[in-house]
Amino acid sequence: MFLLSTVVVRMANQRRAGLDGRRRPWIVTGVLLFGTYAVAMNLTVLGIALPPIADDLGSGARVSPDWVIGAYFVAIVVVQPAVGALGDRWGRRRVYNLSIATFAAGSVLCTVAPTMTLLIGGRVVQGLGGGALMPIATAMVYEMFPPHRRGLALGVWGIAMMAAPALGPPVGGWVVTAASWRWIFLLLTAVSIAGLLLGLALLHDTGRRVRRSLDWGGWALAAAGVITLVLVSRHVPAHGLTATGLGMAAAAAAALAVLVRRSLRRAEPLIEFRMFTFPIFTAAMVVIFINALAQYARLTYLPVEFQVVRDMSARDVGLLLSPAAVAVAVTMPLGGWLADRIGSRVPVVIGMVGMAVPTLALARLEPGTPIAWILAVLVVQGLGMGIAMMPTTVAAMNVLPGRFVAQASSVTALNRQISGALGTAFLAALLVAALGSVSPDGPHSPAEITHAQDAYNHIFLATACALAAAVVPALFLPGRRRMRCLQRQRAAEHEQKG
Repeated sequence: MFLLSTVVVRMANQRRAGLDGRRRPWIVTGVLLFGTYAVAMNLTVLGIALPPIADDLGSGARVSPDWVIGAYFVAIVVVQPAVGALGDRWGRRRVYNLSIATFAAGSVLCTVAPTMTLLIGGRVVQGLGGGALMPIATAMVYEMFPPHRRGLALGVWGIAMMAAPALGPPVGGWVVTAASWRWIFLLLTAVSIAGLLLGLALLHDTGRRVRRSLDWGGWALAAAGVITLVLVSRHVPAHGLTATGLGMAAAAAAALAVLVRRSLRRAEPLIEFRMFTFPIFTAAMVVIFINALAQYARLTYLPVEFQVVRDMSARDVGLLLSPAAVAVAVTMPLGGWLADRIGSRVPVVIGMVGMAVPTLALARLEPGTPIAWILAVLVVQGLGMGIAMMPTTVAAMNVLPGRFVAQASSVTALNRQISGALGTAFLAALLVAALGSVSPDGPHSPAEITHAQDAYNHIFLATACALAAAVVPALFLPGRRRMRCLQRQRAAEHEQKG
């Protein structure tokens, strides 16, 4: 901590003295990447720790240990609809530092939690901070760079979003084996505190500041709608499409419909749905939704499939999935750079096809398929995902006037979370329908193993079809000429503001 304090003091002195104009944005991007890393890893690091957490705190608990994961996602979707409005009102730097401080406070509470209830409460606090940090960091990176370099910058920053979740399972397994699950939260505390100190020393405000009233009614509607969607996503896998599940889905749809109608009638809505009148933005949101669906399918169902069908350990599954995540991280800057140079359409179409073909290969696995072949398929899928991800985000944000930046990053992040909730629920319903007669204790006979493999193949066949369909909206994204036009518009806007 003494060394970190020394570094922070030196950085603060550099900030006051002024940094070279070309280096400054990259240094700040590094700070944001560092803070984002802890939040992104928190998405996957706890999966392998749930059994020991249940052993320690589950006895006599009134809530399921599964809510250690679920509460975090609920908190994320509660806060994300308001992040754009809060960023415009309070400033990006203040919201970012408050977010990472909240995440650190939640990590401390989780570290010392004596009961399951307090642990879940700490996870809620973590989610409130983490849910706000991701979109506000996206907006800050986007606004720090000139329009012709934003794709590359977002690609570099996005490495944290992909590399950290990939390291989550192996890191969680190692920490739980070597020490205790509490050390996971202790490590997250240390990283987030370091990120807060760096943020206080180096970050400065970006973008616009608008002192406007917060639409509390819109926030309540948005929270009610997305929370209900999350609850539906947890209800369907366990119970199927029951009347209760359908009723919850209808209630969520009604709340969101009222939110849209209310927002379109207000001068200062919580979420500016007029963004969707830009066809490029709407097309990008569709592509992002399907891209996120494929990501959640890979992270959620492949580990279970490999453990059920191949009897692999959680550690081995994590090692098998890690190269694919590295492939995503490596190609994300390339995808962003291509978007800056030739527009988003070509890299996104190539990326979606590059995801659809290996996903179709995952839909044709057999219990005896060699691991080397599966590894190669996953790496190719990761390369496609990395190529497609940031060009889509760049297109979505470049087409909008600057006043929409914070809200656009918030809607993009929320779109990914909704995709995870609805997509995994739909895929889980397919899995439950296909598994049917397999023993609840898992497959034992060769016939049951083959049947389980076929059921999981249904999931990836549906995902491959969705990825292929995403090529259609991808064709509406800007090519070279249109992207250059958008870059000039955003540059002129920046000059007028300056």
